[in-house]
Amino acid sequence: MHRVKNLFEQVCSMRNLHLAAREALRGKRTRLPGARFFGEQEKELAALHEELSSGTYRHGADRYFWIHDPKERLVAAAPFRDRVVHHAIVRVIEPIFEKRFIEDSYACRTGKGTHAAMRRALHFARGHRYALKCDVLKFFPSVDQQVLLGLVGRVIADREVLELLGRVLASHADAEFPEWRPRGGLFDYEIRRTGLPIGNLTSQFLANVYLNPLDHFVKHELRVKGYVRYMDDFLLFGDARAALKGCGARIKDKLSEMCLRMHPDKYRLLPTDKGVDFAGFVVFADGRVRVRSSSVRRFDRRYRRMLWEVNRKRRVPADLTMRVRAWGAHVAHAQSYGLRADVLGRRRKALCG
Repeated sequence: MHRVKNLFEQVCSMRNLHLAAREALRGKRTRLPGARFFGEQEKELAALHEELSSGTYRHGADRYFWIHDPKERLVAAAPFRDRVVHHAIVRVIEPIFEKRFIEDSYACRTGKGTHAAMRRALHFARGHRYALKCDVLKFFPSVDQQVLLGLVGRVIADREVLELLGRVLASHADAEFPEWRPRGGLFDYEIRRTGLPIGNLTSQFLANVYLNPLDHFVKHELRVKGYVRYMDDFLLFGDARAALKGCGARIKDKLSEMCLRMHPDKYRLLPTDKGVDFAGFVVFADGRVRVRSSSVRRFDRRYRRMLWEVNRKRRVPADLTMRVRAWGAHVAHAQSYGLRADVLGRRRKALCG
């Protein structure tokens, strides 16, 4: 496919910025950063348009905080005006990359998601004896920003878009290290940065760009038909243990070429009749689907905390009801009738005394 040019004017057009602001504000208008931006929206968008068009735009400093869901992660929250720019970039370039992504990549894509990923894994589990479960070790902190920009540059030929994306990436780095140029002198080096900030829209999209070569390697070079990926967690299905192990060895080499490593503790060959854990569910060769036990425990802790807040008037009962129903709709994709009845029964008992 040919490289795409003349995109920058689309990115910084007032129409695109208005649509980007609408997306960034969705569900955020009542929170302070979103409310402030919304109150001065026309002024803010005009300023962004001028900065982007003139090349003077600079990304602000992200705010960082830790979450435990289920493991500890450092999450970034960009200033609100920068989130609008993220949406403006992704709105224009994501459709171009969508044509190049494989069907069986399910994270952060329209019409995909965890439930579609689970159903696809279930389809493969019902037709194969084994699954090779793989996970990339510390994926987001390990992404090489120079490699990533090179991958984007293979598709996008617009220099101004690449420079803008480079500014967004340069606003965050988990690590920086010097790389000396071949046959260069002592001070003839460039600084390489690694890391994508978890939480930013651009990071979710660019993660798929970074792993797209792996997807095509597995599908077209290894010729594995039973393959499904959700972010940095992926499965290969087959009927021969030796063949899957051989694929796993070649994938490790491919990841090394991409400056990534396989997670040694999450690399397992599993019989599908015993269940395969993926995207929050466990799928079985006989067609059963269960909710991952750690997900149940995590929700139970969250539920008890919300109930404690309701009893102390720190949360309204309607909010608890909404969240329990949302969780019930999520786990309804598995055989979970008894589990849902138990949770809903406890909610009714707690709220009705």
